[in-house]
Amino acid sequence: MRKLGRTAVIFSALLFTTHIISLSGAAEDAVCFVLREYNGKIALFSESVDEPLAVYDTPINALYPGDIELLREGIRLKNRAEVTRLIEDLGVE
Repeated sequence: MRKLGRTAVIFSALLFTTHIISLSGAAEDAVCFVLREYNGKIALFSESVDEPLAVYDTPINALYPGDIELLREGIRLKNRAEVTRLIEDLGVE
């Protein structure tokens, strides 16, 4: 019985620690970007803003049809690292 009680305490502490860690990352996860079509080009938006943060020179028609469809719907990204990675993967300039 004593062993079960200790395991329960350790498990509770682990859950509490995990909750604290997830809360500490909440501010960074709250930033969300959207990469989507804008006037025939690719643009980066902050999720809650209508004006683009950046407009890229690459015309949307230069991409693969599947990528064009995703960009027309908008691709949500959590942080700038994801934005950079996707821009590189798409070959956007």
